[in-house]
Amino acid sequence: MNPRQRKGIILIFFTIVGALVTFGLVLSYVNSVASQVGPMTTVVTLTRDVESLTSLTEADVEVKEVPKRWAPNGALHSFKETSGLVTAGTYHKGDMLQSGMLESPPGLQSGYREVAIIVDAETGVAGKISSGETVDIIATVEDPNTKAQQANVVVENAVILDVGVTTDIKEKDESGNFTDEKGVPVTFALSTQDALKVAYAESFAVKVRLALRGEGDDSALGPDSTQYGGGSAPAPATPETPATGKGGN
Repeated sequence: MNPRQRKGIILIFFTIVGALVTFGLVLSYVNSVASQVGPMTTVVTLTRDVESLTSLTEADVEVKEVPKRWAPNGALHSFKETSGLVTAGTYHKGDMLQSGMLESPPGLQSGYREVAIIVDAETGVAGKISSGETVDIIATVEDPNTKAQQANVVVENAVILDVGVTTDIKEKDESGNFTDEKGVPVTFALSTQDALKVAYAESFAVKVRLALRGEGDDSALGPDSTQYGGGSAPAPATPETPATGKGGN
């Protein structure tokens, strides 16, 4: 075999090796594309930011087709799967909805009542409270004799069921004149005893305020942190049931 023949055989060998490498790369690329495009499925994504306990409408979501390998196991595949459910937390536009992100709407447990009160828009954490959050209900009461005021925590850790729209309300000032104020109707889930306390406070307190609790904060307040102020103003309490009179002369 002369040098020219040997050179030709070497060139043929490297050509075959190069062809095999190129074929392997092309096959790998095709398999990669097939796995990404491959079988398709639908997922439900949000079209806007939503707060906790939001009941979704069709305008709030978008159904998209994505490769099946990209969809998590618990992904929702149609808007019908959101029927009768509310969001379990705060989510953002573009988030892909999964089964754990939705839950049944909160209902009243046995022994609880829905109680709605009007809260001053300026002192009631206006615009910052929403359904599902918890607050402390604080009432400021005034001693009728000394005019000394004292703030008391009437109910701790009250669950908000609904927050209404800000409306105009009439308030009587110290001179007896009525002034226009902004109020927000807030509905709570309260035990019967707490419902009576809130009703009493709304009727006789100078002002009722809400103190928004941080997420996950359900700790009880200590005895030294439930009231503040001078004087001996009475704390709003549950009105006692009048004793039943007995017959006689």
